[in-house]
Amino acid sequence: MRNPGDAAETLYQQALEVMTELGDHSGMANSWGALGDIERNRGNWDAAETLYQQSLTVRTELGNRSGMAESYSGLGENECDRGNLEAAEQFSKQALVIAQELGMIHLVAEANYDLARLERKRSNTELAQQHYNTAHQIFQQLGAAKDLERIEREWEQD
Repeated sequence: MRNPGDAAETLYQQALEVMTELGDHSGMANSWGALGDIERNRGNWDAAETLYQQSLTVRTELGNRSGMAESYSGLGENECDRGNLEAAEQFSKQALVIAQELGMIHLVAEANYDLARLERKRSNTELAQQHYNTAHQIFQQLGAAKDLERIEREWEQD
């Protein structure tokens, strides 16, 4: 069976080509971010970092703060996955600050969950649980059932 990430990668690569031809920098940044997610999910952290950084650079140049928050979030998850907890914390906190300023409630929840995972890896269980509870509460308030199921499942597995 074909990996769904392969099909998604093909589509995002095609989108990137079209956005590049059109000179749509915002679209290019979005494609790089999505391709970064695919590489991170595959465990290709160096490739993911490069793609997230490309996305962040363009979004910063464009002044796209919500996009910057998303790029910081991706970089934070990537660094946490590769075990660079200090860098992960910096990126996740940057994402959280911008998301809070802009009222990006879903990203606020995601950033809190990322910080919960990070603190759990540091064996700081009390702070980890606080961040987890915040994420859980926000996802409940949003009615984000799939996100709730995902974080509950992941939290119990760790």
